[in-house]
Amino acid sequence: MMSSMIFISSSSFFLPAYLTKQINDNNYSDGQFSFALKNHYVAALKIEENKAVLGSINWITLNRELAKSQSESALKLGYWYQGIVTNEKLDALNSNAIMWFEQAIRLHSQQAVVDLAQLYFQQGEIVKAQSTLRQSSELLLSNRIGESVLALRIKIAIHLGDTSLIKQLSNSDVLKGSLHSTTLSLIADMDKYAIVKNSSIRNDFADVKLANSVGGPLSCITSLQLFATNLKHLKHLEVLINTFNKQQPLAQYVCLSTPRYISIKQLDCEAQSQKTMTCDETRWQDIAEEVDSRHIGLMLNEGGANVHLGILYFDVKDSADVFSHEVSHLLGFVDEYPLTQDHDNCQGIQSSPFSHNIAVLKNHYQGDKNKLRAMLLKNVSWANSINENTPILQSMDNQTSKKKKWRLGTPLEYKDQIGIHISESCQKSSSDNNASSSYSAFKPLSRRTQLRYFAEDFPEEYLTLIKKNPSGYLMPSFHYNIALALYQQGEVVEAKYWLNKAAQWEDNPLKKTIVIRGGL
Repeated sequence: MMSSMIFISSSSFFLPAYLTKQINDNNYSDGQFSFALKNHYVAALKIEENKAVLGSINWITLNRELAKSQSESALKLGYWYQGIVTNEKLDALNSNAIMWFEQAIRLHSQQAVVDLAQLYFQQGEIVKAQSTLRQSSELLLSNRIGESVLALRIKIAIHLGDTSLIKQLSNSDVLKGSLHSTTLSLIADMDKYAIVKNSSIRNDFADVKLANSVGGPLSCITSLQLFATNLKHLKHLEVLINTFNKQQPLAQYVCLSTPRYISIKQLDCEAQSQKTMTCDETRWQDIAEEVDSRHIGLMLNEGGANVHLGILYFDVKDSADVFSHEVSHLLGFVDEYPLTQDHDNCQGIQSSPFSHNIAVLKNHYQGDKNKLRAMLLKNVSWANSINENTPILQSMDNQTSKKKKWRLGTPLEYKDQIGIHISESCQKSSSDNNASSSYSAFKPLSRRTQLRYFAEDFPEEYLTLIKKNPSGYLMPSFHYNIALALYQQGEVVEAKYWLNKAAQWEDNPLKKTIVIRGGL
């Protein structure tokens, strides 16, 4: 009796190993397989999982059971949930993906370390990504996973603006010895976007070449160098530039080089959603000598798009329409929507024309119509485009004397003609308290344009204005911004240095002299 009990106990103990071997050797009966499956033997579960439809309830159930001991199954579930993420279920599905990646890590999967860190990085959870990467084994630095760890560490350093760490990591023997396409692509990007300067990486991978420019005409009015603070944004900039070049008529007037990297640590910006983006523009001194363009632009994660003199600011959510609108300001166009009450262009009647499309003039005049017309047209930059038969003054009374009163503006029946039409630009600043001295902003066209609504077309009539006077109202070079910022901080000597730099971008001798003296 005792020996029989021992036999039963020991055969029960060895049964899993026996059945597993039989299954692995493909030498099992239906009954044995059913028994193994019912008792969750890994070998049987794997066979059944291979037959299951990817993503089916059965597939998920089997992998959940396998993931208790098999890191590969935990990884499969992590990939599955990560792959079906939608905007509507972002948090829930990502939480499931994270849970299974963490289980795979508990089962000692180094691949899961990389995958989870990458997921955190994509979500902008940089601290969590760094913490996860610390779980990677130093022994893996020479294999494929080690390459992935190193590449992600470089991407994180780029995102954080840690230029010294970027340079250190990019000189790694592991990176230099890589032949994997993903790693080579990262190396090419670092070279392309000027992330690494004066590094051997540029020589070691000289055969990994990409275009120096993403398009733009050779005969352009201005040059614009765009900057971003991480790889994702740099690649987004390239897409935006390509869209701009293909869809926007203003592209023919702007030379756009390949976007360039700037460390977030080099900047000091206020950038909040729905608020105008502003930066300490003295910081641009650090890169000015490396930039061969009249204007520069910076894209950040959020912040209201705007142009300040020679610098364009915008965020990653801005479309090619918005970008085109802002570029138009660099070329000398002013917004046709209501500007802020304290906007410089709306503080009173202009002394001379200052833009292609806006003139700030008195609303009412008195005197001889022909003389008034001649006088007014001298103060309107688009005067040559106004047909001599298109009225710009409307009578306010029935008098016939030379003291007759007039209201400035092209009549409604000429709304389809280039004329002097009321613009909303200065409606927050101009006052109607005194009708004889009040002023308004006026524009060439009565219809809405891209200067009013981003999604509208940039009108052909405005393109003609650019062709007639291409550099007349160009914003000064970004060096002027640096000079102004330094002057406001009391650094007069340094400001003069940058004014001279700004003046070098002016072809007109008079404009050059004005800029050197700090004027516009």
